[in-house]
Amino acid sequence: MQKVYRVEDGCTLDGSPAIEVAARVLREGGLALIPTETVYGLAVAVSAFSGTPAATLSTSDDAPAPLVNGCPVPAEGSGYRRIFDLKRRDLTQTVPWLVGGASDLDVYGRNIDVRTRALAQSLWPGALTLIVPAAPSVPKFMCAADGTVALRASASPVVAALVRACGCPLACTSANTHGVPAPASFDAVEPRILAGVDIALDAGATPCQDASTIVSFPSGTLKIVRQGALPTSAIDRALTGVSAPAGAGSARGR
Repeated sequence: MQKVYRVEDGCTLDGSPAIEVAARVLREGGLALIPTETVYGLAVAVSAFSGTPAATLSTSDDAPAPLVNGCPVPAEGSGYRRIFDLKRRDLTQTVPWLVGGASDLDVYGRNIDVRTRALAQSLWPGALTLIVPAAPSVPKFMCAADGTVALRASASPVVAALVRACGCPLACTSANTHGVPAPASFDAVEPRILAGVDIALDAGATPCQDASTIVSFPSGTLKIVRQGALPTSAIDRALTGVSAPAGAGSARGR
């Protein structure tokens, strides 16, 4: 049975036993159930898999690791692979990254659209996920087929403390079986999901009670990929006065 830590509102998180233990598990390649301000998520530390040792790339001599975007993925049983096993989701589906702030757009992304940068500076930390072209440092098996990565700076103090303690982003997706509603409280997490992680942090109910809004600018056109906790009116306000790059579209898509 994995360890469950209760994280109380208003408690000091940096250096707390819950954060220190969870960060150690994550840095070692483990899988954690964590609260964000939107929903509960399944998370791994990116650093544990960004330079994946050869020994973790296959389960046996007869079973080479599957490839995603031509790159081997971590072995069955690793924290990263268990995300997909628990969600019952295909390995080609992407896992968003939780980052420290807007400056990380230039660390893990490239050719950042000026409107993307404006949204991050205005609405991060918050319930907004931005899809950007991935930097070369992003492992190919963590990228979408079009070479993008989804980034978000969470407003959750727990997430912020974990990112600082791990010293890297967290690859994190909602803690639910694919097709089942994402849990907005610890009590709503499916028992089989809870049983499949190495450590869990319980912060009760999440503030937003909904998943993040996802935005991209394919071919220069603003696209709401998923409408979530952040309303489109907030996006429109943040983009007021921000000019699209020359040649980029200005219409909204869905």
